[in-house]
Amino acid sequence: MRHYVNHFRPIFEMRAATGWLGALVLLPLSGMPHWGYFALLCLAAFSLRAAQVWKALKFRMAISTKWLTKIRIEALLHTTAQMRRDEDAMYLGTGFEWTQRHCQIAHDILRMPTNDIPGLPKWLPKEVAAVVERQFAPANALRDRSPQGKSWIHGMEPKKVHVPLHYKALPGHTAVAGTTGSGKTRTYEVICTQVVHDPDDILIIVDPKNDREWKERVERECARAGRKFLYWKQAAPSESIRLNPLENWSQPSEIASRIAQLLEEGPFRDFAFLFIDRAVKGELYVGDKPNLRSILNYAQSGINNLLDRALRRFFAEMGFTAWEDEAGSYMQQVGQRPGGTLIEAMVRLYTERYFNVGRGHESIDGLVGTFVHDRDHYMRIIASVLPLLQMLATGETGLMLAPKADDFNDDREIWDIDKVIKQKAVLFVGLDSLSSSIVAKAIASMILSDVASVAGAIYNFYAKPPKVVLVIDEVAEAINEQVIQILNKGRGAGFNALVAFQSRSDLEAKLGNAAKMMQVLGNLNNQIILRLEDTDTAQWFSDKVGETAIQNITTTSSTSTGSEAHIGEFNGSVSRSTQLEKAPLIPTQLITMLPNLQYFLRISGGSVYQGRIPIIEG
Repeated sequence: MRHYVNHFRPIFEMRAATGWLGALVLLPLSGMPHWGYFALLCLAAFSLRAAQVWKALKFRMAISTKWLTKIRIEALLHTTAQMRRDEDAMYLGTGFEWTQRHCQIAHDILRMPTNDIPGLPKWLPKEVAAVVERQFAPANALRDRSPQGKSWIHGMEPKKVHVPLHYKALPGHTAVAGTTGSGKTRTYEVICTQVVHDPDDILIIVDPKNDREWKERVERECARAGRKFLYWKQAAPSESIRLNPLENWSQPSEIASRIAQLLEEGPFRDFAFLFIDRAVKGELYVGDKPNLRSILNYAQSGINNLLDRALRRFFAEMGFTAWEDEAGSYMQQVGQRPGGTLIEAMVRLYTERYFNVGRGHESIDGLVGTFVHDRDHYMRIIASVLPLLQMLATGETGLMLAPKADDFNDDREIWDIDKVIKQKAVLFVGLDSLSSSIVAKAIASMILSDVASVAGAIYNFYAKPPKVVLVIDEVAEAINEQVIQILNKGRGAGFNALVAFQSRSDLEAKLGNAAKMMQVLGNLNNQIILRLEDTDTAQWFSDKVGETAIQNITTTSSTSTGSEAHIGEFNGSVSRSTQLEKAPLIPTQLITMLPNLQYFLRISGGSVYQGRIPIIEG
């Protein structure tokens, strides 16, 4: 335990420095023999005391003034290269490692009235105060005059270092938590800039808000680094690439799962999955590639045409060339009642000749099951998924998510997640959650499901997986089972996820229960915590960081006098004791007091830092 230091006592060294300076000035006038030797002694003492005064003033100016840090892109890239070489780490701004000493100072300040935090005297003219502030200002800094946050949190340590986010820690995945306006997007800008300039890293960004400055920064850095930049923008199809979220899968049922999971849990979701799965397998059987548009068509119009094509192919494969003649006899039977058609005759022929004797095909069995299902009941069941398919598969959104490869009038590039990774491109998915939140959530969920499918293929079949950095802003807008699987098992596929949220309750509300929320949070081994308004999330992080011991100074005084004592007689005592007590290493109050762009960083089971994200220029 370090010796206790009161950082907020009066600067007694100022008096000593003034006295030694006065002696230094008066010695030449004193006529004292060998005054020069004494002057040297006074100069040394004055220098020592002046250094102590400067240190105290620097500390007090640091805790009483808020600053923002600027950094030129050239300086950022130089710092990044140096940290990658020396520490194998990413640059996350300037700050310091948070220790028990800083916890002690924080508790001392929290016990003080706000007005007692020392700074420049109020009577000092503004012009003079500004000059003094600039003398103590950090390099490349500008004054932060926003009302959010307390200046002293970042200022309590005058010796700042480059905060490292180690690459070896990234596979453990990272949470970025912060309230609106606290600096999550600027944090992502710093991280994404460094990822873009690493030619071995693939970057995939899903941004529900479609932040323009973030997108422009990534695009600018891709141009600077010579990387392919891909932009999918829900609100502006003309600026967007086309992206098929159903391109990659290992089992046909995955396609139905991606659509059905967009519905609320219940029997309608299960029936929707069943009918979509049957249509998808039928399409694959006849040689078609399923997409959102074809699935919508079969949901609306029924699967009669698809079943007709599947049966014709099946009969041909089975060498049953005379099926039309036999179907003719069935036609005579079904034609005797309203609604009798050739497809009904084909179904009866298939059922009696193949299905009933165990020689059918599972894809056709499913289509037949849908065909014989009561049409009215079918439409009631499928009604829950139809509006969603309408939004995703029609209009401009449909052309962007279910691209027509044979549409030669559309010159927009067609991509999918597997192609993005293989070509080491940078993909920015900008959604429109403000004006079309339901569609935005559905699109994000489907794209992330495609990412999970590709991650599974990489895990199973790649000898050396690529390095993929997946950045998800406002993860509660898009989280699904596939995202949880990426967090659970993505490390083996080379996926490093960074996910942002404002509070734990956002995740719990989306996932439906606290157990699922804790499953997600348990897979986020690193935490970058900016200012939070939600005390529950702040407490979660404070508990993760752990506790330490701080010193409490207790001062007691007493006086007494006897009844027969002289008027000037009295007894008095003053006692001072130091006690140790447990305290959170980072109190929750500090997390709710952070200024914009300031954060606490906890690296999985390791160091804890307090830092400030820089604003990139250039």
